[in-house]
Amino acid sequence: MVVSWVTYHNVVIAFSFIGFVLVNIPLCWHLEAWNMGCVLYIFWAGSQCLIQFVNAVIWKNNVINWAPVWCDITSRWLIASSVGIPTASLLISKRIYHIANITTVQSSRADRRRMVLIDTSIGLGIPIVQVALYWFIQGHRFDIIEGFGCIFAIPNTILSSFLFYATPIYIGLVSAVYAALTIRAFYKRHKQIRELMSANSSLKFNRYFRLMVLAGIEICLTIPLGIWTLVSNATQVPIYQWEGLANLHYGFSAVDQIPAIIEQSDPSILSQVAFNQWSVISCALLFFALFGVTGEAQKHYRVACESVMRRLGLNTVSFGRLAFWTRLRRRNKPPPADAIIPTFIQRPKPEFPPPISISLSLDDVGPDGNVKATYPPSSHSGDSSTYVSHLDVKVTEKPLPPLPPSASLDVTPVVIARPLPDVPWSVSRDSIEIV
Repeated sequence: MVVSWVTYHNVVIAFSFIGFVLVNIPLCWHLEAWNMGCVLYIFWAGSQCLIQFVNAVIWKNNVINWAPVWCDITSRWLIASSVGIPTASLLISKRIYHIANITTVQSSRADRRRMVLIDTSIGLGIPIVQVALYWFIQGHRFDIIEGFGCIFAIPNTILSSFLFYATPIYIGLVSAVYAALTIRAFYKRHKQIRELMSANSSLKFNRYFRLMVLAGIEICLTIPLGIWTLVSNATQVPIYQWEGLANLHYGFSAVDQIPAIIEQSDPSILSQVAFNQWSVISCALLFFALFGVTGEAQKHYRVACESVMRRLGLNTVSFGRLAFWTRLRRRNKPPPADAIIPTFIQRPKPEFPPPISISLSLDDVGPDGNVKATYPPSSHSGDSSTYVSHLDVKVTEKPLPPLPPSASLDVTPVVIARPLPDVPWSVSRDSIEIV
């Protein structure tokens, strides 16, 4: 299926913006971990995706030189990012090698600051040197390609092959050396490395493994793609005889404008543009796939969502709960081998004495009509208390004595005179009211 030029261009614009957004998501927790290799990787890949998105929108259907200064900056930025991404991968390989050879995870703040300064100097210094060397291989000011925007103008000379096109290969070879040393150190000291990782919460094996995967993919892609670019320029593009800077910079202010019809008819231009577009997009998406969907990333997403909803005054209870698949995974996860099964001990319930029952007879009623406690005091009752323990009482059943003759009741009716109500005579029962 043949994809139209407009459709292909819109896809590039969309993925350039998506790559810029996604690659910047894991930036905050890599800054917290002082991992300058990943931070610089995000910086170079994200910035180039953003510039590529802006250029593709501006020069979507034209090759007009709208912003010469912008093109001067972005054409050099493309050179810096093409070297900066492999350099960041080199720093990641260097950090992995350092982790595989350390004997302790404890480091002072001065050591971490020194490590950050060294990594930042390497990650920014090599691209700056590459941009400075661009002056010696630059043919004219820049080129404008329809659908892509501004691009550097480097004639295909032998000097440019060694100073520019072969630079990613040099960096990839150094990264490969670090990777080989890391694998060797890991197999020799894998038990000690696991102990160090278990002792430090910020140094986890999953994060270590993802760094190794990212560095390995970059090494496997940087060297072959660099060799392919070098060979393509040597075979498909005529070699320009370099005769000095005066000859190379003749007509330096010229700007070549390449419309889409010429770009599609020239395979070398089309392959170069497609490679520059999709290589940086692939780097951004690869980084997000390794570091943007992890458990640590999900915690940061949940915290960010709760913060936003709290500012909007919405309920944040649902975000505080785990997702269904996370709960299901934890539920089906088998217990570890060294897990201790809890033992439940049933404690005896305290025994309380049954309710007290006191039986009184008429003999216990004194002449004054009061009931007296005739039982001796016990541990539960004092001399003046009527509370008697059931343990000290021996209840015996005996018949009630007969009532004395004087206790008979007199039921003779008594007539009580009641006064008549104080009402007027006219409302009496026998009165007759005449109207």
